[in-house]
Amino acid sequence: MSLPPEFQGGLPLIEDALRRALADGPADLVRLSRYVMGWEDADGRAAAGGGKRLRPLMCLEVAAAAGAQPEQALPGATAVELVHNFSLVHDDIQDGDALRHGRPTAWRIVGEPQAINLGNFLYTRGLRQLADSRLPGAPLALAILFEAVERMVAGQWADIAFEARDDVTEQEYLAMVEGKTGALLGAAAGIGAALAGAPRETVERFRAWGERLGLAFQVQDDYLGAWGDAAATGKSTSSDITRRKKTLPVVFALASGRSRDALRTLYRDAPASDGDTARVLELLEESGAREHTRALARRFSAEADALLTDIAIAEGARERLRAFARFIAERDR
Repeated sequence: MSLPPEFQGGLPLIEDALRRALADGPADLVRLSRYVMGWEDADGRAAAGGGKRLRPLMCLEVAAAAGAQPEQALPGATAVELVHNFSLVHDDIQDGDALRHGRPTAWRIVGEPQAINLGNFLYTRGLRQLADSRLPGAPLALAILFEAVERMVAGQWADIAFEARDDVTEQEYLAMVEGKTGALLGAAAGIGAALAGAPRETVERFRAWGERLGLAFQVQDDYLGAWGDAAATGKSTSSDITRRKKTLPVVFALASGRSRDALRTLYRDAPASDGDTARVLELLEESGAREHTRALARRFSAEADALLTDIAIAEGARERLRAFARFIAERDR
């Protein structure tokens, strides 16, 4: 699913700000940062890649909805995107993922130790965007970002810990997702409102909206991780199963009497063949996990929409944010 044209106007602002943020520094770290951001290939040649910049776009969209010019929130948008990429670099190491967006991950190019350093570099560059901005809302924005990162780390800890358990509950899983994914999306929205000079109550309402949308985003991501088109997502649909990750479909199926025992048996050891992965997918289907996952994504999307209804903004701005939220929650890649 391509970014709707009405939301593409902020991309040049974001890309320019990101390039400025990474324009100087230790040569090797800057070079690999440009690779991670999708601007260059592994040999330093210009490339057209990278993510959709959903989080910085959300930051700008919320700032505009709160009555500010989008440019006012650029330091926050840049910070959020760099912190997001820091987390991806480290997550790829922890998860052993060899590909992201169809390209080798950073650790596959320079090894795990140097990729850890790269992630740390992206993190500190992100924080500097807000710290150096001296905007009135920057202290609050930084506080929101620090809290989000702490929750992201705790969520990632839980996600990895779940791999060794076969009794993870859906409640535990969703609490993990609120930290690992929801916290940064919520921070993007809250930071946009903070830099726009919105009242603290409005900032918190926007943050809550973004976090609930983050749940919908991650549940949809789990769906795509099992049943998405690998050519479109750039990530194998078997990688989560191979690592025994407790995604929502697996958590649901492990609690289901129809497939629980067979799935637990398969999940005790790494799969010996592609047939094992195929069998896991069959068991997920039999348990009703596919339908449950889609229904839960729709539920969280509806809850986010209800939260947005309670924020005091112009109706036109609300409808635009609703359209942006639909794109995030209903994407197919």
